[in-house]
Amino acid sequence: MFLFNMKGAIMPIRLVELHPIIVHFPIALLTISVILDGIALFVRRWNLVYAATWTLFFGVVGALAAGFSGQISESNTNTSSVSAILSLHKTLGFATGFVFALLLLIRLIVLAPHILEAYRAQIPLAGKIGDTLYAIFPRVRSKTLPVSLIVAYFIGSIIGLVLLTLTGYYGGLMVYEHGVGTQAMIHMARLLPL
Repeated sequence: MFLFNMKGAIMPIRLVELHPIIVHFPIALLTISVILDGIALFVRRWNLVYAATWTLFFGVVGALAAGFSGQISESNTNTSSVSAILSLHKTLGFATGFVFALLLLIRLIVLAPHILEAYRAQIPLAGKIGDTLYAIFPRVRSKTLPVSLIVAYFIGSIIGLVLLTLTGYYGGLMVYEHGVGTQAMIHMARLLPL
């Protein structure tokens, strides 16, 4: 992969640079998903719930990519001076991914029958799968969900956002306070004997 510098010259992207490029997408998508859910609670629009579902789905996929790219960045960077911060960043990142993946699973169980029902005429198997899900989870047949489920889900979303914010904070701390992955640190590592 390549990028252009300020003079228009082509520069290769170093593996260490993948994580900061990728990580901003899941941060934005997961945050937007929670915001859309919050708006949907007040205006009672299912189309916002579906939009939140898609942003949550792509946010979870992006979080997985961010986790993998973080592992690549870690293995290609000298992180010995920030091992405690890195450990906390990784733990929070895993917890964030777990919370949002769990929220996605809950959301798919609740919404999948409704989505599959819409495709019953075009895809007969979709209707059968939807009927099976309705049989397993009969309470999701109505579009009005129990208030306790909605409140618990939204609390989980807020917890996910707090974890996401803390993960980003500690990632930023490593870069902006300690210079991990920056050109200055790379040049310093070359100058200092191991």
